[in-house]
Amino acid sequence: MVLIMPSREEAIELVHEHVKKESNIKHMVAVGAIMREVAARSGEDADRWELAGILHDIDLEMCSGMEDHTLRARELLAGKVDDELIEVIMAHNHEATGVPVDSRFKVALIASDAASGLVIACALVMPSKKLADVQVSSLRKKFGNKDFAKGVSRERIMRCEELGMSRDEFLEVALEGLRKVSGELGL
Repeated sequence: MVLIMPSREEAIELVHEHVKKESNIKHMVAVGAIMREVAARSGEDADRWELAGILHDIDLEMCSGMEDHTLRARELLAGKVDDELIEVIMAHNHEATGVPVDSRFKVALIASDAASGLVIACALVMPSKKLADVQVSSLRKKFGNKDFAKGVSRERIMRCEELGMSRDEFLEVALEGLRKVSGELGL
């Protein structure tokens, strides 16, 4: 298989062509940052994993719902990234696509996507609204509070165990990744 890998800048340009809401773009950058950190800590290709995170929701604004989410992405990304990246992206919506979650790469995207919501929600309730002020202990507490960030799937975050990471270790990795792009996120 030939790997087709745009640069980070090219991926973000591609995202800007198809995604207009700034909050969606920031979410994609955030997931990319978590994926980069998870890959770096796991001995995987950090650039490649970050690309999957950045591109994972490229079709979100043109889909009618979760039933066709990532199916449109497959069309948008054909010829721009390789088939493995497309399959990883489609697997993060495996419930609708039927793409099996059969690799660490796919599991990492699912867990990172969910973790970004929890970590960013924690930052937004801080008086400073800054990731620098978020502690892993706060993430642990908010994770256990089902009324906090209700849309965040704790089950998806817990898939981190399939990567050999405990919940707290994974949340620490996610926080570290997000802190590295805090300027881009405005957090």
